[in-house]
Amino acid sequence: MTFESFEVIPAVDVKDGEAVQLVQGERGTGTRYGDPVAAARRWVNEGATALHLVDLDGAFEGERANAEAIRAIVDAVSVPVQLGGGIRTAADARALLDSGVDRVILGTAAVETPDIVAEISETHPGTVVVSLDAKDGEVVVDGWTEATGLDPAEAAGRYEELGATAILFTDVDVEGRQTGVRTGPVERVVEGVDIPVVASGGVASVDDVRALASAGASAVVVGTALYEGAFSLGEAQSAVATEGD
Repeated sequence: MTFESFEVIPAVDVKDGEAVQLVQGERGTGTRYGDPVAAARRWVNEGATALHLVDLDGAFEGERANAEAIRAIVDAVSVPVQLGGGIRTAADARALLDSGVDRVILGTAAVETPDIVAEISETHPGTVVVSLDAKDGEVVVDGWTEATGLDPAEAAGRYEELGATAILFTDVDVEGRQTGVRTGPVERVVEGVDIPVVASGGVASVDDVRALASAGASAVVVGTALYEGAFSLGEAQSAVATEGD
């Protein structure tokens, strides 16, 4: 998995069949944005080159609960799609990849059973993104409710060795608050690996997008800021393109 240029990837998080955005991943904090297929089509129409999908019920409960909505999104768009939330086994991941998902995102499963990364990569190379969500400086799992004691940068290096094609790093402390990003934690993870790092959490302005690009990230996932109109997808893409000129 490579990025020819810095990518701005819209998020379509699905809960109870609807597109939502949570604050710091906490249940009951979500703002609903309606039909997730419509949201996905909107971002593609506005120029998205990839989409980030999360089955939030799957992330919380440990098994995928929005398969129908996810399948509808995959069928409706022509850009690459990465999916996380509730993927716990290699068989689950392979089934999703065979059904049209381009990359699977493993969080809890990768922490609990690291070899799953190598197992999936053996049959579907270049498809496993390991999600490292950090709160108070350590990796958290189970919908961001359980601390693991793992250092994000050290863990990222371990998963690179196991065959991960990219690291999705989420700064949970600022996620969903639209208060701005913190580049330090992102830089640490970037420095720890040679594979791409996709940053997430706290983006509130195009300046935040620029900051993450400058920190060495290869892409950024943006949710709430886009849904709330803090800036448009095109504005973010243009800002980063200008930065690189």
